[in-house]
Amino acid sequence: MEPNPVLVPAWPLTPPDPSIPPPSATKDVSSVVTAIHVMSTERAALAHLEHLYQTDARAQQDLARAVDLIARSVREAGKLVVCGVGKSGKIGRKIEATMNSLGIYSAFLHPTEALHGDLGLVRPNDTMLLISFSGRSPELLALLPHIPASVPIIALTSHMQPETCPLLSFHAPSGMGILLPAPIHEEEEASLGVSAPTSSTTVALCLGDALAIATARKLHTAPGQGPAEVFKSYHPGGAIGAATAGTPLTTPSSGVSTTFDSPSSSISLPWEDLNCSSSIPPFTLQPPPEQRRIPMDMLVPLDQIPTASVSPSQPSSDLRLLDILLTAIQHPNAKSWVFSSPSEIFPPRRIRSLLSRHTDVDMRVSDAIAKDSGCLPVNKADWLLVPDSIPLAELRRLVSTSRTGAASVSVIAVMKDSASPASCIGVMEVEDLLGEYL
Repeated sequence: MEPNPVLVPAWPLTPPDPSIPPPSATKDVSSVVTAIHVMSTERAALAHLEHLYQTDARAQQDLARAVDLIARSVREAGKLVVCGVGKSGKIGRKIEATMNSLGIYSAFLHPTEALHGDLGLVRPNDTMLLISFSGRSPELLALLPHIPASVPIIALTSHMQPETCPLLSFHAPSGMGILLPAPIHEEEEASLGVSAPTSSTTVALCLGDALAIATARKLHTAPGQGPAEVFKSYHPGGAIGAATAGTPLTTPSSGVSTTFDSPSSSISLPWEDLNCSSSIPPFTLQPPPEQRRIPMDMLVPLDQIPTASVSPSQPSSDLRLLDILLTAIQHPNAKSWVFSSPSEIFPPRRIRSLLSRHTDVDMRVSDAIAKDSGCLPVNKADWLLVPDSIPLAELRRLVSTSRTGAASVSVIAVMKDSASPASCIGVMEVEDLLGEYL
C-alpha cells in the first residue's frame, strides 16, 4: 500500500527587500536591489522544491519511477521525447540538450508541429516528458489523444496531485502517467510584480537537471563508463574537450549490438541486417478515382463520439473549452470528435482552432464561438450526407460544389441508407478526404 504523502508545510514568502544603501554608494541602486530581490525569490523557490522532494513520499516515489522509465526506454533503443510551449518549451530544449550530453537519447517535439506531421518522431518504446507550469497548456492537451498508448507520460507541472492535473487525465488512470510536482512558494506576480515565468522556469530547469543526472547514474553503471566518462566522450570540442581526451563509448544495451543514428532518431539497423532482410513486397496499384470508394478506416462511428457535459450543478451554458478538450482526450477512439449537444458536433480541426485562438481553457464555449464564428460546432443539418457506394470522383464534385456556396460543408456523413438517418456509418472531415484521397 502506498504510504500517505507527507504534507509540505507552508513555505515562508520571499524575504523582505534588503535595506537600500544611500544613493551615493552606488549609481543604480534601484536596479541592483531589484536584481537581488529576484535572486532571493528564485533561491526561495529552489529551497521550497528541495524541501518538497525531501519530505513528500509520493513525490519521491514518482521521481524514482520517472528515472526508471526513461532509463528503460533508452535501454530498449527508445528515447525521451521532451515537449512544451513558450518558456516551458525553451526549458524543455535545455533539458533535452543535457540529457543527450549524458548519453540519454532525447528529442524535443513542438506540440503544434507534432499535429502537423512531427508526431512520427514518437515511437512505441519512447517516454514523453511534458512541461507546463499550469498543467493545462492547450497545445499539449490537444496532443494527448494522438500519443501511442504504450508511451508513458511524465508531467512536470505545478500540480501536487495527479488527479488534478489535466495533462494526466487520460494516462494516469491506466498507470501510464507520472506527476513530477514543481510548484513555487508564491505567485510570481506577488513576489516580483509581473507574472513573467521566472521562479517557475527556474524550478522546472532544476528538476529537469536532477532528472537527467539521476537517470545518467541509473543508466551508465559499467566500470570506466559512468556518467562522467560518457559526458566527456560527447564533448570533444570547447573547453571540456580541451581538458580531456574523450574516447567513443559503446551505447548501453542488453547485449545486442545496436547502431544509433543520432540522439533524436530511432535506431537504424546495420547494413548487413538490411542486406539479409526479406524482399520488398510487390507494389499494388490502386484503382482509378472513378472506381474507388470512400475508405472506411477514415470514418469515425457516431456511437464512439462522446458528448461533452458540465457537472449536474451547472447549467449547460457553462460548458468550457477544457470540458471539450478533456472529453476528447478521454475518448481516443473518437479521434478528437466531440458532440457539444445532440445536434451539434465539433470536428477535430475546429477544436484545435478554438484552442489555438483562445488560450484560456476555462473560457466558456459560448463566449469563445461568439468571438470567433469560424469555430462554431457543425449542426447535423449542415452535414453532407452521402451513400457508402458513392465513387470518390463524384464525391469530389459534390464537395467542390458545396464549398463554393454560402455555407461550406466541413463534415461528411457516410450513410448505408440515405433515406434513414439512423444508418450513418460514420463521419469524416472534408479536409481529410481532400488532403489524403482526392
